[in-house]
Amino acid sequence: LFKGEREKGTGKEINGETIFGLASVTKSFTALAVMQMAEAGILSLDDPISKYIPEFTNKHTDTVKISHLLSHAGGFFPLPRIVVDQVAEQLDLHEETDGDLAYNEALAAEGGRLVAQRLDEQTMEHGLNGRPGEYLSYCNDGFGLLSEIVRRYGGCPSFAQYLNEKVLKPMDMNRSFCDFVRPAKDENAAMLYEKKDGVMTGHRNYHDNAFVLNGGGAMKSTLNDLKKYLAMYLNKGIALNGREILSDYSVREMVKGRIPYGHEGTYGYGLYTQMIGGMNVHQHGGSLPGVSSNIAFTYDNDCAVIVLCNTSGV
Repeated sequence: LFKGEREKGTGKEINGETIFGLASVTKSFTALAVMQMAEAGILSLDDPISKYIPEFTNKHTDTVKISHLLSHAGGFFPLPRIVVDQVAEQLDLHEETDGDLAYNEALAAEGGRLVAQRLDEQTMEHGLNGRPGEYLSYCNDGFGLLSEIVRRYGGCPSFAQYLNEKVLKPMDMNRSFCDFVRPAKDENAAMLYEKKDGVMTGHRNYHDNAFVLNGGGAMKSTLNDLKKYLAMYLNKGIALNGREILSDYSVREMVKGRIPYGHEGTYGYGLYTQMIGGMNVHQHGGSLPGVSSNIAFTYDNDCAVIVLCNTSGV
């Protein structure tokens, strides 16, 4: 079902190839990448974050593990975003000369340092909400650090490149990426709309409020590509083209409820589960300026739902 225009007043219709922002739906891709690395023996979900991100010394709390961050259970409250444009300006990086910032190693390294050190300064008296694994507290910084682990140890120069090579291309998701420049220039990409002073305003600034580490919310995709993505989960890790993206075991680990989330839900690894109409539905949503998104799937009747909207707050 397609409704509305990708750009108001132009008659340019939305179709299955129209690019939308995914915002925090990205976290499911980040978790998938980490699970791939665990299967490959590159890391263990029980490993401490400090083993891979030494800037996080873990000096003020019990050991924070990879598994804790995958479930937003590291003990950290949500913090104001450290955004792409802010760090790029500090490093004097410009996409006209340095290329798309989603692939910039210097930007990611500095972002990783800033995020890790900020979390490392949190204490029980000022900033921590409990011991690791005790409570869920939705924190972009944790998934940012997970994507930095993928960048540093996944065998690719950037998190964005890892997703391209190990997740997206193997599923033939050819219009999905973390890029900032590409959707701004693509003719079939949705304009981003948000209300400013009561007026619905559109723009193509995909940097707007974008977190400096891509794993928290940088993905863009299309309806057709996300059908392939959710079919892979319904097929227990096997893509529609027959390629194994993840093992059946790892998919089950992702959707397994690990910590209470909301009124009746549980959060697993990059996906949360709630009972809807008598079915266990595994899902994730996302929100950014000009982006509202949600993916959901259930094994109880082998179906999936995808919602993509280029308007804030839907």
